[in-house]
Amino acid sequence: MDLSLNIDMSSTAFIEPLPVIDFVAQLLNRDISVRPLSDSDRVKIKKALRGVKVEVTQRGNMRRKYRISGLTSQATRELLFPVDDRGTVKTVVQYFMETYGFSIQHTTLPCLQVGNQQRPNYLPMEVCKIVEGQRYSKRLNEKQITALLKVTCQRPQQRELDILQDSGSHQVTPPPHDDFAD
Repeated sequence: MDLSLNIDMSSTAFIEPLPVIDFVAQLLNRDISVRPLSDSDRVKIKKALRGVKVEVTQRGNMRRKYRISGLTSQATRELLFPVDDRGTVKTVVQYFMETYGFSIQHTTLPCLQVGNQQRPNYLPMEVCKIVEGQRYSKRLNEKQITALLKVTCQRPQQRELDILQDSGSHQVTPPPHDDFAD
């Protein structure tokens, strides 16, 4: 008898590593630069993105990663934050222009909130990309469930054929007995 190893597979959904702007447009199924977001849009975006890791793209090769904790209630152009201990405040738009030379285009969209509630960091959606390889742990919609089932379901006979084909081409021979010497 030969030793054989049967490797089966499991499947799960992953978040597509897209720019956050594109992810939100797909989530809402519309062009998000045309009209302002509604409160229900904001709730939907916040639910979908909370806990997701993103990396910033405005700093060239320095791709710092953050975990999204929320969404700002204000638009990017209205969002002010303190920049020093003297009480100086700037808008996110001003800060990104002065610090990185980056001109924010989607100023009506909210910012992603990263970090903790006491000291939040605000990142415009357009400078963030979803980090690759993250499992999607939230509930899938009907269309997503159907697509996943279509990819993963096989009839028992087809599954058996695939397993038999794989096991025949990947036989493992045990090492000679003296490799186990004490």
